Amino acid sequence: MSAYTLSTAFNLQPHSEMIAFVGGGGKTSLLFGLGATLPGRRILTTTTRIFAAQMSRAAELVFATEGTEAIEAKIGAALDRQGVCLVVGAVEGEKAKGVPPELPDSWLARPDVDFVLVEADGSRMRPIKAPAAHEPVIPPQTTLVVPVVGIDALDGRFAQVTHRAELAAELLQNSVIGEQLSVENVARLIAHPQGGLKGVPDGARVVPFINKVETAVQLHAARQIAHQLLNTPRIERVIIGATKTAEPVREVHQRVTTVILAAGEGKRMGQQTKQLLPWGSTTVLGHTLANVQQTAVHNHLVITGHDAEKVRKIALAAGAETLHNPDFATGEMISSLQTAVRNLDESVTAVLVMLADQPMVQPQTMDLLLEAYWQGHGDLIAPVFEGRRGNPVLIGRRYFAELLALPATDAPRTLLRRHADKLHLVAVPTDDILRDLDSPQQYAQERTKWDTAHHQ
Repeated sequence: MSAYTLSTAFNLQPHSEMIAFVGGGGKTSLLFGLGATLPGRRILTTTTRIFAAQMSRAAELVFATEGTEAIEAKIGAALDRQGVCLVVGAVEGEKAKGVPPELPDSWLARPDVDFVLVEADGSRMRPIKAPAAHEPVIPPQTTLVVPVVGIDALDGRFAQVTHRAELAAELLQNSVIGEQLSVENVARLIAHPQGGLKGVPDGARVVPFINKVETAVQLHAARQIAHQLLNTPRIERVIIGATKTAEPVREVHQRVTTVILAAGEGKRMGQQTKQLLPWGSTTVLGHTLANVQQTAVHNHLVITGHDAEKVRKIALAAGAETLHNPDFATGEMISSLQTAVRNLDESVTAVLVMLADQPMVQPQTMDLLLEAYWQGHGDLIAPVFEGRRGNPVLIGRRYFAELLALPATDAPRTLLRRHADKLHLVAVPTDDILRDLDSPQQYAQERTKWDTAHHQ
């Protein structure tokens, strides 16, 4: 169960934020849903059109059909009464006109307004779209752009689920009309500079919202889309949810890097470097990397030290990045983690700290920790089996400075002990998290156990 609400998932400032919703898949529901949960004084509006029937959802309605001074006065009075209002233009048929984009900019400057929410695009009720030349209509002072897509974009034929399908096919550089969209194509449309990112003002954050995700199958597909979207630097995070359910936010995906600590000398193993020992058809490190790469983690970083060149070759062959820890002989574990943290991109919000000598830990176990993080259950997370805590652990960016301050004689577990009240424990089904390869006897025992289990 997610700990997020719509108002916490977007990581908004306390005030002076303008959020513009573009794309398809439920923008109006998201506009009203977020507007209802935000604190402070909020103006909801559109720069395109809105169905007249949907205006009944507004606690206060202001028509921007008079002079600016009169409109401003009506907005102030409506906010005094309810704290929130919807501002639209004249009603024509089944829809109300939108307002000029300069009006929301002026409202954001008002001292008595905390948030302005703008539906800045139309999609004719389709879950996904490509914008025409005149779309979207995003006010210049927008601070957050939310490209919205419905997961049901995967369900029907391309031309049926896509607004402006011909334009979308051009953006995807192939003729997909008549076929179904793939998760890859959905992600490409959202992240395309002329698709979901079109017209985003300089300096505005971008947080896509994957909507209508209710089933396990839909969640799996949404996670794949989110994973691909986070390869686009402009995208800060990805929200997965279903605005019309009791749990409008299911998960919030942010960038996580796996840090694999592979610098140790393994002195208890005698003359052998345990990361390089055989394991199945590869090595201990090779199999650990293979498991990590089956998870939803966005990037993998192997820290080298002892036997650095051999370790590096294994990591590069697996497609992982490497970073050398020159201080591996002193406090290998903490100095390696500190080396990683110092060199992480600022967009990385957490690290999943993995020991290189734990090839037994399954990808599903790591994903359980990620799932807890995505659901907002904290950013200091560890697995537990029958009351015993193990590895790997997830550490959020807020703890990085404290981690860097730990002395070489210390260990990452000190951080977990200091913040025991913040530590979220995830029960896992096996004791793999408790086992490693600290001695020749342990290695022989674990390898025999693994070989037996995988060659039956």
